[in-house]
This record gives sequence, C-alpha cells and structure tokens, in this order.
Amino acid sequence: MLERLTEQFLEDEALTEGLSDEEAGTLLGWLIGVAEDLEAQAQESAQELVSQLKRLGRQITRISRRYAVPVDELIDLVELAWEEPGEDPPARPMQA
Repeated sequence: MLERLTEQFLEDEALTEGLSDEEAGTLLGWLIGVAEDLEAQAQESAQELVSQLKRLGRQITRISRRYAVPVDELIDLVELAWEEPGEDPPARPMQA
C-alpha cells in the first residue's frame, strides 16, 4: 500500500513544479513520511489521505515559488500548526 502511495506523490509533477531538486526532495520526503505515519493509523482512508497531502504539497510549492520561502521552513510551519496545545515542540520537527 505504501509503495502505491509513494508512486502517487512521485508521479504528480505539480507537487514540485518550480522547486529546486533539493527542495523537491525535501517536500516529497516529508509528504511520504507523513503518509507512512498516518497510514498505520488509518488504513481505510489511505486514498483520501493522499489527496489531502497532495493539496498541502501543492500549496507549499506555490508559496515557496511565489514568496521564495524555503520548503523546509514551510514544512516546519505546518508541523508547528499540527502540534497539540501545551505539547513541547520537538528539537526538530518530524523528518521523513
């Protein structure tokens, strides 16, 4: 299942359009890592999860291109928003 999810991310060129190879790799690695973490929790909604993560990835790409914000900083921002209230942030947000 995870292999199929990974292929869907890699085949969607809109996810990385206009990004450097390094930033594209960072974004795809992060999206795949999030999918891995969530797949274990939600087997039945895997396709829905991929669609949602693709939308998120496209928006990260759009913001990075338009405002020249590094992808890794945008990923850090998203992860900060996902933290539970009162939870101590990790030294470095999760990495794929």
